[in-house]
Amino acid sequence: MGILAVGRWRARVGRPGGHTESEFEFARDGTAMLVVGGTGSGTWTQTGPDTFSYRINEELAEAPGTIEIAQDAVLRGDEFVSNGNAVVRLANGTTAREAAIRITAQRLG
Repeated sequence: MGILAVGRWRARVGRPGGHTESEFEFARDGTAMLVVGGTGSGTWTQTGPDTFSYRINEELAEAPGTIEIAQDAVLRGDEFVSNGNAVVRLANGTTAREAAIRITAQRLG
């Protein structure tokens, strides 16, 4: 596993058209949760001395389906910046849209 990202993070999620605020929680066992700004779960993995990746499937609020979040992050102290994609998938498996997103986060507590 690794302990690099363990903790709760307040995040600013930037995407085309604006940004939102969220909170993530990364556990020692490699699980990842979206706990504020949506609901979702997934995994995280330490990929280097100051890097990690995470994948979270967020439940869509407006229709049955998910937002698949895939990010690669660089940690600097109690902050990280990650880049990747978000894919909106409807319940029938079709892709509704896809966008590049950038997340900046600050460790809480």
